[in-house]
Amino acid sequence: MRKLARSGFLAAVVVSLAPCANSAAAGWHTYADSKLHYSVSYPDGWKVDPNFVSVSLGPDHEIKGVAFVIPESIGRGTNLSHNDTELSVESIPGANCKPRQFVDPADDVHSLKADGRTYSVATSGDAGAGNLYETMLFVVDGTSPCIAVRYFIHSTNIQNYDPGTVRAFNRERLIERFDEIRRTLKLSR
Repeated sequence: MRKLARSGFLAAVVVSLAPCANSAAAGWHTYADSKLHYSVSYPDGWKVDPNFVSVSLGPDHEIKGVAFVIPESIGRGTNLSHNDTELSVESIPGANCKPRQFVDPADDVHSLKADGRTYSVATSGDAGAGNLYETMLFVVDGTSPCIAVRYFIHSTNIQNYDPGTVRAFNRERLIERFDEIRRTLKLSR
């Protein structure tokens, strides 16, 4: 089931990692968060929600951040929901963060060295009423408060459609685009 809400965004951060060396592609826009001291770039046409709140752990455990929602054109004619398929950058207070502090269940937890930093990575999935929900979470090691990048993919079961009326979305290409955005994350403190 879908567990996201929208509300205000307030937080402070001390980040101990150097900025990532990767930069945005030409024509991309940059979102900068002065309270959390990071920036991230995103493609033209993506909607920015600076009041994003994930309640993936329940309504009493809000995780605040900013979401970059895919444009309608990416999902048009496919089984991908453009309304809430997004990449988000989120934060929670504390240090020594683990993926389970952002998502439950946290499956396939492992470390990933990429983008000039180390991430604790986890996946999670859910389904209901023909909807499929997939989460990939990248917790940036060494941040305090904890910073994580979440990929959230909402699709519908392609078998629920008459043959030929809807095509399956290109999951591999969507994740590649999310990876491109994640690589632009720069932490300035």
